[in-house]
Amino acid sequence: MSHLNSRRTVIKLLGLGALNVAYGIPAAWAAKAEGAKMLTEPTHIRFATAGTGSGWYAMGGAFRNVLLKGLPKGSTVEVMSTPMAIANTFLVSKGDADVGLNFPPVVAWAEKGIGPFKEPIDNIRGLLGGLDQYWQRVTVRNGYELEKLSDIKEKKLPVRIGTGPDGSLNEYMARMILEANGITYDDIKSYGGDVVRSGLSVITDLFQDSRLDMVMGITTPGHPNTAQLSIAPGQRFLGLQEHAIEYLKKLGFSEATMPAGMFEKQDYPVKGVGWSTGLYASAAMSNDEAYSICKSILAGIDELRGSLASMKDWTPQIASDPERIGGTIHPGAEAYFKEAGLR
Repeated sequence: MSHLNSRRTVIKLLGLGALNVAYGIPAAWAAKAEGAKMLTEPTHIRFATAGTGSGWYAMGGAFRNVLLKGLPKGSTVEVMSTPMAIANTFLVSKGDADVGLNFPPVVAWAEKGIGPFKEPIDNIRGLLGGLDQYWQRVTVRNGYELEKLSDIKEKKLPVRIGTGPDGSLNEYMARMILEANGITYDDIKSYGGDVVRSGLSVITDLFQDSRLDMVMGITTPGHPNTAQLSIAPGQRFLGLQEHAIEYLKKLGFSEATMPAGMFEKQDYPVKGVGWSTGLYASAAMSNDEAYSICKSILAGIDELRGSLASMKDWTPQIASDPERIGGTIHPGAEAYFKEAGLR
């Protein structure tokens, strides 16, 4: 597995308890931060999200709004368009972003130096968890004959697959799901198919033009990009088979079923794996800044729940749950949780 490029594109805008067991990560490992308090001077926050038009990019914009209301006057929040979780790990670790959206499985891989990470990254700290709920996304266009993923290898189907760019969890999830079925990208090409790795808008256009047979990656309830694929030519969701679920569970995911009714004409549950989003910073972030970010965001929780359907059930209790955050919690965040009575 390759060490993915961490190069960023900047665009300015005007859970899982199983991981702690699987990788031995202390659920609430955080040093005490006595006296952490709100910042009094303006701060500039570079916020790593995902590609323009994605759910994470929209989440970054919503977080920007509540942060600017809670942080000292004159503060700025720069929402960064990035290839998503894996890239965000490198950006935050190297100081090219101050905070970033990420997934507990990815943070766990980074801490252990496994999967896409050639060596351990030990300076990522959790701020908030359980922001939403994700599942794998495997959809095929209407009219394409495919009932289960294992058929690709068994029948040597020349399937044309679309997924996210390198560095995104969309792309890495596609790679892992295929591997769980004994399939590589080279296998797909040897069957006469292809794997297109690009931004969501490009993948959507290719799918709607019937130049892709399948889209693989990740999704949340009502995700705008996933919803678009239902319009034309329409899509069917494929669940994962038991052997694939067991394979992915060993990588830190939890077995989960996407309920019926998440998307148009999806009147059936989709079996697979799930996880949630968290907000992370570097260990180099001051305790006061981490405290201020957590306090500002949770002060705006009603606004966030009203503007983002994926966060409608988010609560301070979920946000501060060590198992939802995963890994090492920033001491400034821990200080706020104690002050707010969440510990």
